[in-house]
Amino acid sequence: MNDVPTEKDGPTEKDGPTEKDILFILSDESSLNIMKLLDKKQLSAQMISSTLNIPLSSTYRKIKKLEQLKIIKVAKVVRTLDGLDQSFYTLWMKEIKISYRDHKFSINIRLLSSDEKIVRLWQKFKS
Repeated sequence: MNDVPTEKDGPTEKDGPTEKDILFILSDESSLNIMKLLDKKQLSAQMISSTLNIPLSSTYRKIKKLEQLKIIKVAKVVRTLDGLDQSFYTLWMKEIKISYRDHKFSINIRLLSSDEKIVRLWQKFKS
């Protein structure tokens, strides 16, 4: 994602993420803590909320934004004894690079490579 224009009235779903969205997430302490927590782990929203002591409603909002930006993703969905589906999230990006040149932001999000995804999967089977 390079040189994404910012909409004056804010982005719509079809516009996709803007540099403003990325910078906001990276400046939000709770979002950063969620990213750190999910590095090489799969946790539900409830687990994230209780571990970080963030209200569950706030946790879901932050998770949704992080998913939209492709920073985290649903790693698996588990059916609970109550018959409800519970999503488990994991960090899905490796690196975020931000630069500012000629009055424009350039943001590049590098996702995990296929090899790194396979290593994560293999580590889960080993443990």
